[in-house]
Amino acid sequence: MLHNTPRWAVATLAFTLLGSSSAFAVDAGAFGERLKSVLSAQGLSLTYASADEAGSDVVLRAMKVGAPGEAGTDIGDVTFAGVTGSTEEGWKIASIPIKDIEKTEGATKVSVTNIAVEEIEIVGTAGDAASKAASEIFFKHAAVGNVTVTEDGKPGLTVDGSEVTNTVGENGAISSEFNLGDFNADFSVGKPNETQAVMREIGYEKLSGSASGMAAWDPTSGELKLEPFTIAAEDAGELNFSYSITGYTPSFIQSLKQLQQQMTANPQNSQASGMAVMGLISQLYLKSAELSFADDSLTGKLLDYYAKKNGQSREQLTQNLTAMLPAVLGYLQNPEFQKEVTDAVTAYLADPQSLTISIAPQNPVPAAQLIGAAMGAPQTLPAVLSLSVTSNDAEADEDDGGDAN
Repeated sequence: MLHNTPRWAVATLAFTLLGSSSAFAVDAGAFGERLKSVLSAQGLSLTYASADEAGSDVVLRAMKVGAPGEAGTDIGDVTFAGVTGSTEEGWKIASIPIKDIEKTEGATKVSVTNIAVEEIEIVGTAGDAASKAASEIFFKHAAVGNVTVTEDGKPGLTVDGSEVTNTVGENGAISSEFNLGDFNADFSVGKPNETQAVMREIGYEKLSGSASGMAAWDPTSGELKLEPFTIAAEDAGELNFSYSITGYTPSFIQSLKQLQQQMTANPQNSQASGMAVMGLISQLYLKSAELSFADDSLTGKLLDYYAKKNGQSREQLTQNLTAMLPAVLGYLQNPEFQKEVTDAVTAYLADPQSLTISIAPQNPVPAAQLIGAAMGAPQTLPAVLSLSVTSNDAEADEDDGGDAN
């Protein structure tokens, strides 16, 4: 999910909606039309019955938001508090007071409470300000206190404390901290289904955890970083994902916007769109990436589950899996990398602690080069990417540190 891309910022604002400064009254009509225009450029349709001003507040009545050409979701009257500015110079909104949301469909009830969106900015049309911005709409803080899904009155899923904070630094650099909240899922609630049955058989009648991350974008260098995105589940494990790419410049973002608009206007011309997409991708460079998993009993539970399903012991299943690896990796035609992966996975399955896939080339690798290598010479990818696969490293380092002391 990237915070500073046009779609990410707009999608977050749309989700929370669902559930030069003037001394005079704000021009509600101009504000509404500018908001409509900005959302349209991001692939969202906004309609409303009227735009009314109340001092420094703007109320868009009978507001609907949805995909272009669709009726949209009926949100009702939405108040934008503390609106200042103009279409030319840009608009600022102090906050959007949002009522709690409660929807019921059959035995399922969804409630969303304590929703907040604060310090929203819409870029002005004067000069080239809009063309230099990562997004024409931006918010500094958004939060949802609680989301609860109940079945027949029993909570099947709760998410508490979701929050996103964006900060603008020098030269328009943006950094974000996002906490998707603490979740609790109860797979015994609701009408029995296959997913519930599998989760319970694996050993998770209930599952709780959290998800959070940090990201940053520098418009000058075009570097976009996720560092890292973490999903941690109790009695399961922790998954971490991070990456850094360059070439994601304001010019790239504008080209992407234009391409999205062209694809929406002419969806039949897929061949031309595909070529345009490839042209855009060629401007990006992969600097680094890492995916790691620290096990906390999930691997053992999965091995036991599939071993039982296949009528095997865990040891037999593990042996079969490791024996398959050379054949699976054979298409790479890279014996050295094949051995590295096989050794790492074999060690991990025998003693599940941690597994890490890392990409760390000396210099950023052009996306076009990666695509070309994947299609024409896959055996070169490990060297091109400085790709490595390791297992149980963190624990081994800790043990070494303990011995040293």
